[in-house]
Amino acid sequence: MNDTGTGDRSGTRQAAERAARIEEETAGRPPDRRISTELKIFTWKVLIAAGIGAVLFLCWQVANALLLVFTGVLFAILLQHMAQGVHRWTWLPQGWALGLVLVALAGLVVGGGFLMGQSLLGQFGQLSQQVNAAIGQLPPEIQDQITQQGSSASLLSRVQSVATGVMSFLGDAVVVLFTAIYLAASPGLYRRGVVLLVPPRGHTRAEEVMDVMGGSLWKWLIGQLASMAVVGLLTTGGLLLLGIPAAPALGLIAALMEFVPLIGPFIAAVPALLIAFAQSPNDALWVAGLYILIQQIEGNLVLPMMQKRVVDLPPVITLGAIAAGGLLFGILGMFLATPLAVVALVLINMLYIEDKLGEGRHFPKEG
Repeated sequence: MNDTGTGDRSGTRQAAERAARIEEETAGRPPDRRISTELKIFTWKVLIAAGIGAVLFLCWQVANALLLVFTGVLFAILLQHMAQGVHRWTWLPQGWALGLVLVALAGLVVGGGFLMGQSLLGQFGQLSQQVNAAIGQLPPEIQDQITQQGSSASLLSRVQSVATGVMSFLGDAVVVLFTAIYLAASPGLYRRGVVLLVPPRGHTRAEEVMDVMGGSLWKWLIGQLASMAVVGLLTTGGLLLLGIPAAPALGLIAALMEFVPLIGPFIAAVPALLIAFAQSPNDALWVAGLYILIQQIEGNLVLPMMQKRVVDLPPVITLGAIAAGGLLFGILGMFLATPLAVVALVLINMLYIEDKLGEGRHFPKEG
Protein backbone atom coordinates (compact mmCIF):
# COMPACT_ATOMS: atom_id res chain seq x y z
CA MET A 1 0.00 0.00 0.00
CA ASN A 2 2.70 2.44 1.03
CA ASP A 3 4.84 1.54 -1.97
CA THR A 4 1.91 2.01 -4.28
CA GLY A 5 1.00 5.37 -2.75
CA THR A 6 4.59 6.47 -2.87
CA GLY A 7 4.79 5.49 -6.55
CA ASP A 8 1.62 7.37 -7.40
CA ARG A 9 2.85 10.46 -5.61
CA SER A 10 6.23 10.15 -7.33
CA GLY A 11 4.57 9.84 -10.75
CA THR A 12 2.32 12.79 -10.08
CA ARG A 13 5.28 14.86 -8.92
CA GLN A 14 7.30 13.94 -12.01
CA ALA A 15 4.41 14.88 -14.29
CA ALA A 16 4.04 18.20 -12.53
CA GLU A 17 7.76 18.85 -12.81
CA ARG A 18 7.71 17.95 -16.49
CA ALA A 19 4.78 20.32 -17.11
CA ALA A 20 6.50 23.08 -15.17
CA ARG A 21 9.70 22.56 -17.15
CA ILE A 22 7.85 22.69 -20.46
CA GLU A 23 6.07 25.83 -19.34
CA GLU A 24 9.38 27.42 -18.35
CA GLU A 25 10.97 26.49 -21.66
CA THR A 26 8.12 27.85 -23.74
CA ALA A 27 7.22 30.79 -21.53
CA GLY A 28 9.34 33.23 -23.48
CA ARG A 29 8.48 32.03 -26.96
CA PRO A 30 4.78 32.73 -27.57
CA PRO A 31 5.04 36.50 -26.96
CA ASP A 32 7.87 36.71 -29.48
CA ARG A 33 5.93 34.65 -31.97
CA ARG A 34 2.80 36.66 -31.32
CA ILE A 35 4.64 39.94 -31.80
CA SER A 36 6.24 38.61 -34.97
CA THR A 37 2.88 37.47 -36.33
CA GLU A 38 1.20 40.76 -35.47
CA LEU A 39 4.06 42.66 -37.10
CA LYS A 40 3.71 40.61 -40.26
CA ILE A 41 -0.06 41.19 -40.34
CA PHE A 42 0.41 44.92 -39.79
CA THR A 43 3.05 45.05 -42.51
CA TRP A 44 0.75 43.29 -44.96
CA LYS A 45 -2.09 45.66 -44.10
CA VAL A 46 0.15 48.67 -44.70
CA LEU A 47 1.35 47.25 -48.01
CA ILE A 48 -2.19 46.46 -49.13
CA ALA A 49 -3.41 49.93 -48.15
CA ALA A 50 -0.45 51.51 -49.93
CA GLY A 51 -1.17 49.41 -53.02
CA ILE A 52 -4.84 50.38 -53.05
CA GLY A 53 -3.87 54.02 -52.61
CA ALA A 54 -1.38 53.81 -55.46
CA VAL A 55 -3.96 52.20 -57.75
CA LEU A 56 -6.55 54.87 -56.87
CA PHE A 57 -4.02 57.64 -57.46
CA LEU A 58 -3.07 56.13 -60.82
CA CYS A 59 -6.74 55.85 -61.79
CA TRP A 60 -7.25 59.49 -60.83
CA GLN A 61 -4.31 60.56 -63.00
CA VAL A 62 -5.60 58.64 -66.03
CA ALA A 63 -9.30 59.18 -65.29
CA ASN A 64 -9.99 60.78 -68.68
CA ALA A 65 -8.43 57.81 -70.49
CA LEU A 66 -10.45 55.37 -68.39
CA LEU A 67 -13.66 57.27 -69.20
CA LEU A 68 -12.83 57.08 -72.90
CA VAL A 69 -12.27 53.34 -72.58
CA PHE A 70 -15.63 53.01 -70.81
CA THR A 71 -17.24 54.95 -73.66
CA GLY A 72 -15.60 52.48 -76.02
CA VAL A 73 -17.11 49.66 -73.97
CA LEU A 74 -20.59 51.13 -74.44
CA PHE A 75 -20.11 51.40 -78.20
CA ALA A 76 -18.60 47.91 -78.29
CA ILE A 77 -21.74 46.53 -76.63
CA LEU A 78 -23.84 48.30 -79.28
CA LEU A 79 -21.67 46.99 -82.15
CA GLN A 80 -21.62 43.46 -80.77
CA HIS A 81 -25.40 43.25 -80.47
CA MET A 82 -25.87 44.73 -83.93
CA ALA A 83 -23.42 42.13 -85.31
CA GLN A 84 -25.32 39.39 -83.51
CA GLY A 85 -28.52 40.59 -85.17
CA VAL A 86 -26.88 40.48 -88.59
CA HIS A 87 -25.52 37.02 -87.80
CA ARG A 88 -28.99 35.73 -86.93
CA TRP A 89 -30.50 37.14 -90.11
CA THR A 90 -27.72 36.28 -92.57
CA TRP A 91 -25.87 33.39 -90.89
CA LEU A 92 -22.60 35.18 -91.59
CA PRO A 93 -19.75 34.50 -89.15
CA GLN A 94 -19.56 36.95 -86.27
CA GLY A 95 -16.46 38.65 -87.64
CA TRP A 96 -18.00 39.16 -91.08
CA ALA A 97 -21.21 40.39 -89.49
CA LEU A 98 -19.27 42.95 -87.45
CA GLY A 99 -17.45 44.10 -90.58
CA LEU A 100 -20.77 44.50 -92.40
CA VAL A 101 -22.13 46.57 -89.50
CA LEU A 102 -19.04 48.82 -89.52
CA VAL A 103 -19.27 49.35 -93.28
CA ALA A 104 -22.99 50.13 -93.01
CA LEU A 105 -22.42 52.61 -90.18
CA ALA A 106 -19.56 54.27 -92.04
CA GLY A 107 -21.71 54.59 -95.14
CA LEU A 108 -24.58 55.99 -93.08
CA VAL A 109 -22.34 58.58 -91.43
CA VAL A 110 -20.63 59.65 -94.66
CA GLY A 111 -23.80 59.62 -96.76
CA GLY A 112 -25.93 61.23 -94.10
CA GLY A 113 -23.29 63.84 -93.43
CA PHE A 114 -23.02 64.64 -97.15
CA LEU A 115 -26.78 64.88 -97.65
CA MET A 116 -27.56 66.71 -94.43
CA GLY A 117 -24.35 68.69 -94.01
CA GLN A 118 -25.40 71.75 -95.97
CA SER A 119 -28.84 71.71 -94.42
CA LEU A 120 -27.46 71.43 -90.88
CA LEU A 121 -24.89 74.15 -91.51
CA GLY A 122 -27.66 76.40 -92.74
CA GLN A 123 -29.80 75.50 -89.74
CA PHE A 124 -27.01 76.23 -87.28
CA GLY A 125 -26.21 79.45 -89.14
CA GLN A 126 -29.84 80.45 -88.76
CA LEU A 127 -29.64 79.40 -85.12
CA SER A 128 -26.65 81.70 -84.62
CA GLN A 129 -28.49 84.60 -86.24
CA GLN A 130 -31.53 84.05 -84.06
CA VAL A 131 -29.41 83.89 -80.90
CA ASN A 132 -27.70 87.15 -81.91
CA ALA A 133 -31.13 88.69 -82.48
CA ALA A 134 -32.19 87.50 -79.04
CA ILE A 135 -29.07 89.07 -77.53
CA GLY A 136 -30.10 92.30 -79.28
CA GLN A 137 -33.21 92.34 -77.13
CA LEU A 138 -31.12 92.50 -73.96
CA PRO A 139 -30.41 95.76 -72.05
CA PRO A 140 -27.61 97.96 -73.52
CA GLU A 141 -25.29 97.40 -70.56
CA ILE A 142 -25.31 93.64 -71.06
CA GLN A 143 -24.87 94.09 -74.82
CA ASP A 144 -21.78 96.27 -74.21
CA GLN A 145 -20.25 93.56 -72.03
CA ILE A 146 -20.93 90.95 -74.72
CA THR A 147 -19.40 93.26 -77.36
CA GLN A 148 -16.26 93.71 -75.26
CA GLN A 149 -16.02 89.94 -74.96
CA GLY A 150 -16.14 89.76 -78.76
CA SER A 151 -13.05 91.95 -79.35
CA SER A 152 -10.36 90.80 -81.79
CA ALA A 153 -8.00 89.50 -79.10
CA SER A 154 -10.81 87.67 -77.37
CA LEU A 155 -12.04 86.32 -80.72
CA LEU A 156 -8.56 85.00 -81.59
CA SER A 157 -8.31 83.35 -78.20
CA ARG A 158 -11.70 81.73 -78.70
CA VAL A 159 -10.74 80.49 -82.16
CA GLN A 160 -7.61 78.91 -80.73
CA SER A 161 -9.62 77.38 -77.92
CA VAL A 162 -12.17 75.99 -80.37
CA ALA A 163 -9.43 74.56 -82.59
CA THR A 164 -7.78 72.90 -79.59
CA GLY A 165 -11.13 71.52 -78.49
CA VAL A 166 -11.87 70.13 -81.95
CA MET A 167 -8.47 68.41 -82.16
CA SER A 168 -8.93 66.98 -78.67
CA PHE A 169 -12.41 65.75 -79.57
CA LEU A 170 -11.16 64.08 -82.75
CA GLY A 171 -8.36 62.36 -80.82
CA ASP A 172 -10.81 61.13 -78.19
CA ALA A 173 -13.19 59.94 -80.91
CA VAL A 174 -10.42 57.89 -82.51
CA VAL A 175 -9.58 56.28 -79.16
CA VAL A 176 -13.25 55.44 -78.50
CA LEU A 177 -13.77 54.11 -82.04
CA PHE A 178 -10.81 51.74 -82.07
CA THR A 179 -11.46 50.63 -78.50
CA ALA A 180 -15.02 49.72 -79.46
CA ILE A 181 -13.91 47.88 -82.61
CA TYR A 182 -11.24 45.84 -80.83
CA LEU A 183 -13.55 44.96 -77.95
CA ALA A 184 -16.41 44.00 -80.26
CA ALA A 185 -14.10 41.93 -82.50
CA SER A 186 -12.53 39.88 -79.67
CA PRO A 187 -14.74 40.16 -76.57
CA GLY A 188 -13.66 36.77 -75.22
CA LEU A 189 -9.99 37.77 -75.14
CA TYR A 190 -10.55 40.85 -72.98
CA ARG A 191 -13.19 39.11 -70.90
CA ARG A 192 -10.73 36.34 -70.08
CA GLY A 193 -8.10 38.91 -69.18
CA VAL A 194 -10.41 40.53 -66.64
CA VAL A 195 -11.42 37.17 -65.17
CA LEU A 196 -7.76 36.20 -64.66
CA LEU A 197 -7.34 39.18 -62.34
CA VAL A 198 -9.63 37.38 -59.87
CA PRO A 199 -8.49 34.39 -57.75
CA PRO A 200 -9.41 31.04 -59.40
CA ARG A 201 -12.24 30.31 -56.98
CA GLY A 202 -13.97 33.52 -58.08
CA HIS A 203 -13.75 33.03 -61.86
CA THR A 204 -17.31 31.79 -62.21
CA ARG A 205 -18.71 34.62 -60.10
CA ALA A 206 -16.67 37.19 -62.03
CA GLU A 207 -18.16 35.93 -65.29
CA GLU A 208 -21.66 36.16 -63.82
CA VAL A 209 -21.05 39.75 -62.71
CA MET A 210 -19.71 40.70 -66.14
CA ASP A 211 -22.74 39.12 -67.82
CA VAL A 212 -25.14 41.09 -65.63
CA MET A 213 -23.22 44.33 -66.17
CA GLY A 214 -23.16 43.84 -69.92
CA GLY A 215 -26.87 43.04 -70.02
CA SER A 216 -27.77 46.04 -67.87
CA LEU A 217 -25.67 48.42 -69.96
CA TRP A 218 -27.18 47.06 -73.18
CA LYS A 219 -30.74 47.54 -71.94
CA TRP A 220 -29.92 51.00 -70.65
CA LEU A 221 -28.26 51.92 -73.93
CA ILE A 222 -31.21 50.78 -76.05
CA GLY A 223 -33.67 52.66 -73.87
CA GLN A 224 -31.50 55.78 -73.92
CA LEU A 225 -31.02 55.79 -77.71
CA ALA A 226 -34.73 55.25 -78.30
CA SER A 227 -35.57 58.03 -75.87
CA MET A 228 -33.13 60.39 -77.59
CA ALA A 229 -34.64 59.65 -80.99
CA VAL A 230 -38.20 60.22 -79.76
CA VAL A 231 -37.30 63.50 -78.04
CA GLY A 232 -35.44 64.76 -81.11
CA LEU A 233 -38.33 63.99 -83.45
CA LEU A 234 -40.99 65.43 -81.14
CA THR A 235 -38.95 68.58 -80.55
CA THR A 236 -38.32 69.15 -84.27
CA GLY A 237 -41.96 68.54 -85.17
CA GLY A 238 -43.31 70.73 -82.37
CA LEU A 239 -40.99 73.64 -83.18
CA LEU A 240 -41.90 73.41 -86.87
CA LEU A 241 -45.59 73.60 -85.97
CA LEU A 242 -44.91 76.65 -83.80
CA GLY A 243 -42.95 78.32 -86.58
CA ILE A 244 -39.68 78.50 -84.68
CA PRO A 245 -36.61 78.91 -86.94
CA ALA A 246 -33.78 76.32 -86.97
CA ALA A 247 -36.10 73.60 -85.72
CA PRO A 248 -33.98 70.64 -86.97
CA ALA A 249 -30.86 72.01 -85.28
CA LEU A 250 -32.75 72.57 -82.03
CA GLY A 251 -34.20 69.06 -82.28
CA LEU A 252 -30.70 67.61 -82.71
CA ILE A 253 -29.52 69.53 -79.65
CA ALA A 254 -32.50 68.24 -77.65
CA ALA A 255 -31.76 64.66 -78.74
CA LEU A 256 -28.08 64.88 -77.79
CA MET A 257 -28.73 66.54 -74.45
CA GLU A 258 -31.27 63.86 -73.60
CA PHE A 259 -28.23 61.62 -72.99
CA VAL A 260 -27.64 63.68 -69.82
CA PRO A 261 -30.64 62.90 -67.59
CA LEU A 262 -32.46 65.43 -65.42
CA ILE A 263 -30.46 68.53 -66.40
CA GLY A 264 -29.92 67.86 -70.12
CA PRO A 265 -33.46 68.86 -71.21
CA PHE A 266 -33.17 72.18 -69.36
CA ILE A 267 -29.89 72.96 -71.12
CA ALA A 268 -31.41 72.04 -74.49
CA ALA A 269 -34.37 74.36 -73.91
CA VAL A 270 -32.23 77.49 -73.44
CA PRO A 271 -31.42 78.26 -77.12
CA ALA A 272 -34.98 77.46 -78.18
CA LEU A 273 -36.36 79.86 -75.59
CA LEU A 274 -33.92 82.59 -76.65
CA ILE A 275 -34.93 82.24 -80.30
CA ALA A 276 -38.63 82.16 -79.46
CA PHE A 277 -38.30 85.20 -77.19
CA ALA A 278 -36.60 87.08 -80.04
CA GLN A 279 -39.84 86.61 -82.02
CA SER A 280 -42.28 87.32 -79.23
CA PRO A 281 -42.84 86.55 -75.52
CA ASN A 282 -45.89 84.47 -76.47
CA ASP A 283 -43.73 82.24 -78.66
CA ALA A 284 -41.36 81.75 -75.74
CA LEU A 285 -44.26 80.61 -73.56
CA TRP A 286 -45.44 78.17 -76.24
CA VAL A 287 -41.92 76.77 -76.61
CA ALA A 288 -41.59 76.35 -72.85
CA GLY A 289 -44.89 74.50 -72.78
CA LEU A 290 -43.74 72.30 -75.69
CA TYR A 291 -40.53 71.27 -73.91
CA ILE A 292 -42.42 70.54 -70.70
CA LEU A 293 -44.96 68.43 -72.61
CA ILE A 294 -42.23 66.48 -74.39
CA GLN A 295 -40.47 65.75 -71.12
CA GLN A 296 -43.72 64.53 -69.60
CA ILE A 297 -44.28 62.21 -72.55
CA GLU A 298 -40.68 61.00 -72.42
CA GLY A 299 -40.65 60.47 -68.67
CA ASN A 300 -44.09 58.90 -68.25
CA LEU A 301 -44.56 57.00 -71.51
CA VAL A 302 -41.37 56.48 -73.53
CA LEU A 303 -38.91 55.54 -70.79
CA PRO A 304 -41.26 53.12 -68.97
CA MET A 305 -41.83 51.34 -72.28
CA MET A 306 -38.20 51.33 -73.42
CA GLN A 307 -36.50 50.65 -70.09
CA LYS A 308 -39.02 48.57 -68.18
CA ARG A 309 -36.47 45.77 -67.75
CA VAL A 310 -33.44 47.93 -67.10
CA VAL A 311 -31.91 48.58 -63.66
CA ASP A 312 -33.87 51.61 -62.43
CA LEU A 313 -31.70 54.11 -60.64
CA PRO A 314 -33.35 56.10 -57.85
CA PRO A 315 -33.49 59.82 -58.77
CA VAL A 316 -31.26 60.85 -55.87
CA ILE A 317 -28.54 58.42 -56.98
CA THR A 318 -28.85 59.62 -60.58
CA LEU A 319 -28.64 63.28 -59.58
CA GLY A 320 -25.72 62.62 -57.23
CA ALA A 321 -23.88 60.66 -59.92
CA ILE A 322 -24.32 63.49 -62.44
CA ALA A 323 -23.16 66.12 -59.96
CA ALA A 324 -20.14 64.06 -58.92
CA GLY A 325 -19.27 63.18 -62.51
CA GLY A 326 -19.43 66.80 -63.62
CA LEU A 327 -17.45 68.03 -60.63
CA LEU A 328 -14.70 65.42 -60.96
CA PHE A 329 -14.47 64.82 -64.69
CA GLY A 330 -16.31 67.64 -66.46
CA ILE A 331 -18.70 67.19 -69.38
CA LEU A 332 -17.57 63.64 -70.13
CA GLY A 333 -18.22 62.66 -66.53
CA MET A 334 -21.75 64.05 -66.74
CA PHE A 335 -22.47 62.13 -69.94
CA LEU A 336 -21.23 58.85 -68.47
CA ALA A 337 -22.57 59.32 -64.95
CA THR A 338 -25.71 57.23 -65.45
CA PRO A 339 -24.09 54.13 -67.06
CA LEU A 340 -21.32 54.28 -64.45
CA ALA A 341 -23.98 54.36 -61.75
CA VAL A 342 -25.62 51.31 -63.38
CA VAL A 343 -22.29 49.44 -63.18
CA ALA A 344 -21.78 50.51 -59.56
CA LEU A 345 -25.29 49.38 -58.62
CA VAL A 346 -24.73 45.95 -60.17
CA LEU A 347 -21.43 45.54 -58.32
CA ILE A 348 -22.95 46.59 -54.99
CA ASN A 349 -25.92 44.27 -55.39
CA MET A 350 -24.00 41.20 -56.51
CA LEU A 351 -20.72 41.48 -54.59
CA TYR A 352 -21.95 43.07 -51.37
CA ILE A 353 -25.67 42.50 -50.88
CA GLU A 354 -25.72 38.99 -52.35
CA ASP A 355 -22.25 37.64 -51.57
CA LYS A 356 -21.32 39.52 -48.39
CA LEU A 357 -24.70 39.94 -46.70
CA GLY A 358 -26.27 36.80 -48.13
CA GLU A 359 -29.40 38.55 -49.31
CA GLY A 360 -31.31 37.46 -52.39
CA ARG A 361 -30.98 39.20 -55.72
CA HIS A 362 -32.17 42.74 -55.31
CA PHE A 363 -32.23 45.64 -57.72
CA PRO A 364 -33.98 48.81 -56.53
CA LYS A 365 -37.14 49.49 -58.42
CA GLU A 366 -39.32 52.55 -58.15
CA GLY A 367 -42.47 52.26 -56.22
